[in-house]
Amino acid sequence: MQPARLLSLSRPGYLESSTSHTPTFLAQATAIAQLVENLRLPSIHVIAHQVAAPVALEMAGLAGFKQRIRSVSLIDPQLSPPGRSRKLSERLSLMGPEWARTRAAYNALARSASDAYFQQVVSEICGTESIAEIKDDPALARLYEGIGVFFSHWNSRKPGVLTDILMWDKFDRKSWSLVKAPVLCVTSTTQPDTGENSVLTEGDVAREEAARAALMSLRGEPEFARIAGSGRMLFPLGRVSDICLDFVYRHQA
Repeated sequence: MQPARLLSLSRPGYLESSTSHTPTFLAQATAIAQLVENLRLPSIHVIAHQVAAPVALEMAGLAGFKQRIRSVSLIDPQLSPPGRSRKLSERLSLMGPEWARTRAAYNALARSASDAYFQQVVSEICGTESIAEIKDDPALARLYEGIGVFFSHWNSRKPGVLTDILMWDKFDRKSWSLVKAPVLCVTSTTQPDTGENSVLTEGDVAREEAARAALMSLRGEPEFARIAGSGRMLFPLGRVSDICLDFVYRHQA
């Protein structure tokens, strides 16, 4: 396998980046495409998580740019506007004091990966399999030590969350029918992996069906993968990385 270069981006409004003057998924996709042009990258693979998924698909449908995208991997993608109750909860979450939401998690995740309290909190956030990954792979242990950024920079994420809420008001899937790149959709569930007879919750089934319905307009047939045994926020990072990298390497040519 050839080594891959990674470009990790913060979308507008996240991690102290400036907000966008035009809060739309298309505007964000165009801005990232321009960055790729400026960096003179001949081709890229796109991996997107949750609300970044529509941005990735907009990029893959951009005229004059879509031919550069070799594959698109979507992890727990949000491909439809949130319901009214979720919008309300997201707005209310911006009003509370930062310490009330983040202090306990940040204190735990500020420790080293070998610390028992760190591993307990990571297990809750990413699933129990994450502990084995931490113990078996020093590189993955360092990666897990970085997830504290989700909690230590909550105030700097507020503009991004608000921008995301506004973007759904101008959302459509018209350009998705222009996507030619191979697409992988990875969904996760907190339910344990019990083989072929794994039991999913009603919410899990609804999310998977919604993702399949949203991706029906793509030109090609997307691939689907499921990660069982995830945590309340994320998933075992090593396992999802293996799934996405396998997809990337299968579409290198």
